[in-house]
Amino acid sequence: MSARSEKQYTSTVFILSDERPPRVLLLHHRRYDKWQPPGGHRRPHENPIEAAVREVGEEAGLDISGYMMPARELDDRASSLALPRYLLEETIEASDDQPAHFHLDMVYVIEIPHQKATNSDHEAHEIGWFTEEEIERLDVFDNVRVTLKEIFKEGPQNG
Repeated sequence: MSARSEKQYTSTVFILSDERPPRVLLLHHRRYDKWQPPGGHRRPHENPIEAAVREVGEEAGLDISGYMMPARELDDRASSLALPRYLLEETIEASDDQPAHFHLDMVYVIEIPHQKATNSDHEAHEIGWFTEEEIERLDVFDNVRVTLKEIFKEGPQNG
């Protein structure tokens, strides 16, 4: 894939439960047949945090808006948004309906009280909370596995 391929903006959220040991929320994605955190494309009217909140609501039925760091108003023209924990450039292979491209993925990591998540999205066929040990047996992309190892080691940084 060429470095000049289209780049699309996405937001992803690794959600940890406040249990000890913590668990992370993952969805089994239909297209990729892999477990992934909730997330997706940013709409033109959204900033990355708004997209993250919407995607988690759509895909997991959870409202995480109170756990994301709020924007800090600098003046009447600008606000400072919370930085993502990771900014990934991900290669997305061509599919029937779209050419190969990149995702510029703003990845947030938060901790919330454990609660029931619901698979409310057509893109996933399962959803669940998993411990670090359970993730070892799941089929995930290598970058998700590496990121999860760091997150479980370092903990959340809400927002």
